[in-house]
Amino acid sequence: MHNPFRLAEPQILQQQLTLVMRHFRSTLVIIPICLLVWWTLSNEVNTPYLHWWAAGAVSSNLLLQLYSWYCLNRTRLEVKIRRKAMIYTVLHLVDGCTWGLLSWLVLSNVSDVEGILVMGVFAGMLGGSLATLSPVPLFYLAFALPQVTGIISKLWFMEDIIYHSLAMAGFLYFFALLGQLLNSTKTTLSAITMTFELANSNAKLRAIEKSQTLEQERQRLMQEMHDGLGSSLVSALRVVENGKMQSGELAGVLKDCIDDLKLAIDSIEPVDDDLLLLLATLRFRLGARLENTGIRLQWKVAQIPPLDWLDPRSSLHVLRILQEAFTNIIKHTKATEVTLSTRLDADSVVVTVTDNGGGFELTDAIQSGGRGLASQLHRAKAIGAEVSWLSDSKETSVMLKLPVKQKYEPG
Repeated sequence: MHNPFRLAEPQILQQQLTLVMRHFRSTLVIIPICLLVWWTLSNEVNTPYLHWWAAGAVSSNLLLQLYSWYCLNRTRLEVKIRRKAMIYTVLHLVDGCTWGLLSWLVLSNVSDVEGILVMGVFAGMLGGSLATLSPVPLFYLAFALPQVTGIISKLWFMEDIIYHSLAMAGFLYFFALLGQLLNSTKTTLSAITMTFELANSNAKLRAIEKSQTLEQERQRLMQEMHDGLGSSLVSALRVVENGKMQSGELAGVLKDCIDDLKLAIDSIEPVDDDLLLLLATLRFRLGARLENTGIRLQWKVAQIPPLDWLDPRSSLHVLRILQEAFTNIIKHTKATEVTLSTRLDADSVVVTVTDNGGGFELTDAIQSGGRGLASQLHRAKAIGAEVSWLSDSKETSVMLKLPVKQKYEPG
């Protein structure tokens, strides 16, 4: 048979203790009650004793408050959880004994009206302890049992039959609250158990989702490598086999393949919605190549909001659009300087790549299929972005406009 006063398993006990300790600060109202009892019931006979009782009752309550604060804010509650629960039980036992002593100090030398006041205080204390300590019946028992024992035994030893009736009423009241407590505890335990079960279910769902995401990313990378890296290598191999490619041209193709591979790997790295972090990986990858070709890179990025849609797939599209822009500069212009900048434009983030090489005619370039402009347009559309160009005889700018919030799922 299950013992309701037995401490629960550590995981559940931690939740119970958290509920009790967080709620216990509301019992500070007991301090003015202690002072009210001392001021109302003290007389020539019991005043010295009530002084000490009031000090003890206030101190025991403050000690409970302090221990609750210490456990919640200065320690890890789950460490030595059973030991902390037993210390908390002892503190409630001391507090209950303090209140149980009150009836022995005052009931023999107060009027009937004041005696009823004491009973009312005890009834309120029992009810308050039920509300505060309901998740852990052992705490309620440690607090209420010495309190009830003190008042019932004192009332029973008094000669008036009325006090005997009050003793029986107090006894029945205690057991009525105890039954209510056990029912409340069952409800609380059920809620805690359901919370853990829900957390476990969510963890399993997240594991399944993660597995599916990894599989999707694997498929995506395989497709990207097949369409990009694989296609470039196959084309280079055929040209080399036919003897139509010089060693310098072959080196350029291989460098492009390596860049493609590195960008695919970089897109997997978590960037936590941070576009600037993603751009930093691009700078790391392309910086040395630009420097080797005599092109100086200027980095002028400004603070921008996070892009919550920036997943690995979208990151790779962004990297490839910008990679194409840098590749065109290296291969097809005589630029000596290229600048990457960011700015916030209304509800969009604009990334601009500007070079000081010769310009080009945009319409002719798109129609001829050169410089990969069509690929940049396609990738921008896939993530709900826009790409545009400005070109004159002095410089060319590629502008990638990314929405801060996606209005639809990227295609």
